[in-house]
Amino acid sequence: MPHPSRPDYRPSFTISFGAKTAYVDLVERDKAGRSFYGLAYLHDCRWRRRFHSAQQSPYLQLKTADWNDESVFVRLSRFLKRQGITPRRLEEATILTHIIRTPQLCKELDSFIDYLRAYILQFKNSLMSFARLSRQLKQNHDSYARRRARAFLRLFRPLFYAYRRWLDDHQGYDFVDMINQATRAVGDIAECAKGYRYVLLDEAQDLSPNRFRLIKAILAKNPGCRFFAVGDDWQSIYRFTGSRLDLIYDFERHFSLHTRRSLIEQTHRFGQPTIRVSCDFVTKNPQQVRKQIRGDPQRHTPVNVVLSSQRGNDTPALLRVLTKLHDEQATAFADLELQIISRYNHDISRLQSMPDFTVLSAEAVSWRGKIIPFCSMHKSKGITRDVVIVLNMNSTPHGMPATRDTDPLSDLLLSRAENYAFAEERRLFYVAITRARRATYLIAERQHPSPFLFEISDELNELYQKLCPRCRSGELLRKGNISYCSNFRYGCDYLKRHPT
Repeated sequence: MPHPSRPDYRPSFTISFGAKTAYVDLVERDKAGRSFYGLAYLHDCRWRRRFHSAQQSPYLQLKTADWNDESVFVRLSRFLKRQGITPRRLEEATILTHIIRTPQLCKELDSFIDYLRAYILQFKNSLMSFARLSRQLKQNHDSYARRRARAFLRLFRPLFYAYRRWLDDHQGYDFVDMINQATRAVGDIAECAKGYRYVLLDEAQDLSPNRFRLIKAILAKNPGCRFFAVGDDWQSIYRFTGSRLDLIYDFERHFSLHTRRSLIEQTHRFGQPTIRVSCDFVTKNPQQVRKQIRGDPQRHTPVNVVLSSQRGNDTPALLRVLTKLHDEQATAFADLELQIISRYNHDISRLQSMPDFTVLSAEAVSWRGKIIPFCSMHKSKGITRDVVIVLNMNSTPHGMPATRDTDPLSDLLLSRAENYAFAEERRLFYVAITRARRATYLIAERQHPSPFLFEISDELNELYQKLCPRCRSGELLRKGNISYCSNFRYGCDYLKRHPT
């Protein structure tokens, strides 16, 4: 049921019964009716209710808060019964068949299986027992989180033991087992790991508890050795795998060694203004170690923000950037090293429908015959390219910063989260914007740019002072003491009265 002024609107669910159709929307709002999407999103929720009321169509708007306290099923059941529909739960086999035959549900199932795999490794990395995990769950004051966690553990515990039995039966082991077994070997076997004069540790910021134990065991076997570690707290982005940033912050205390710190402050990858922009951004978190980064004064590496005016789609801006590079570089474009980065791997699928694009694999696309690597922000660590294009710099849950990153269940196994808001997302963004030698392009929707972009771009702040705060696409116009949106013909009803 599209509206002439809102052809992009589609309800979350439609339910047909006889000649009638009922509509259901699930919107991101808490119990108080607030939304982290902001005021424009709340106005959109109100517009949906008014639209269906004017059409006199059966309509229900559910909030995510209804899901959290389990009232969503009660509200939905009552709504359906008012329409003459009696809901019933399908048989489990029927549900599974429906999932398998529905591509979107298959993706959801695959995502859950991936989560189970990750949780197995997190659980083993944490060295935590099920008894301790259960005790921590009881301390959670959120009743929904407790119910959800208990339901997950009922499923996870037998799967974990079955996984461990399978490894034993096949004499197999995973990476966590390799670390844990090596630690036991160092402790139990007299000559194991003995006689080292030097121990070198790279990526010290990524240490997890079990890897920390292995290094401690090796050092204990070799009391006279020298320990050399290299790490960058600005690039600590693997908390979800168990890394603990305090192990590098409190290095001396954890390793009980007389230490000397040296700062590596010279970069050969990029120049200004990337140095200034990236350093100012990451050190807004006062916990990050202060460094004075220097680069080649002859190298110019700008960070550009490019906005797409198409609602819900930032990829047209990507096309503009690639076309511009193609036209400016001429014959040199074929040799230009490009990299597309996004917060999540699944963003590559959005490029399949774009003109001249072909998705070749999970890690590469082709545009006009040129192969361009693609990766997530996490996988971009260590990469260097001529030009880097960062997709999905939007203020959405799966944009940047991601607001649905670490699951509460995983939080129980990981190091304590930092007090600074989006601390790890901030470091992840720092990694993404420091990969390019020549230029970085940050792509976002004009309606929902990431708050991180406002921190690094004066031009964006100036632009948004002129844009309508409601629809984020029209310009503010003024007549007398009234400001209104240039999109008033298309449904934006923003008005502001100024004092006379």
